[in-house]
Amino acid sequence: MAPLTRGQNQYRILMILLFWTFLIVGALFYIVPNPIINVFNIVSGKIGYFQPLPQNIEKFYLDLAVAYMSCVTAIAYLISRDVLKNINLTPVLLVGKTTSSLISLLSFFLYQRALLYLSNFVIDGSIVLIVLVFYLPVRKEIKA
Repeated sequence: MAPLTRGQNQYRILMILLFWTFLIVGALFYIVPNPIINVFNIVSGKIGYFQPLPQNIEKFYLDLAVAYMSCVTAIAYLISRDVLKNINLTPVLLVGKTTSSLISLLSFFLYQRALLYLSNFVIDGSIVLIVLVFYLPVRKEIKA
C-alpha cells in the first residue's frame, strides 16, 4: 500500500474511531437497550421539556438497528483498512447516517418530543458533517 498523505491518514484515523464507536454503540443497543432509554428518560425528566420513551419490548426493530450499526461498522472498518481502495464506500456511510439523523428529527416532530430522537439527530448529523470535512479534501486529492 502506498504511503498516505496527512489528510488520508487523518481520514483513516477517523474511520478507526468510527469503527470502534459504531461497534460499541451497536453492541450496547442490543445488550442494554432499556437502560439506554432509561438514561435518556431520566435526563429528559430533569430538563422537563422532553417526553419519556417507553421501554423497548419489540425486538424486531432492535434487530434492524443492530443490523444497520453492523453495516456502518463494516464500512468504517473497510475504509480504515485501505483508504485509497475503499474511499468510494464513504457515500454509503453518509447516506446511512444522514437518513438516521433525519428520520430521528422527523420522529421528534411527528411522534414524540423525546430527547433520544433529538440526540440521535444531532449525533448522527454531526458524524455526517465530520466525515464530510475529512472526506471531501481526500476525495479531491485522490482525483487530482
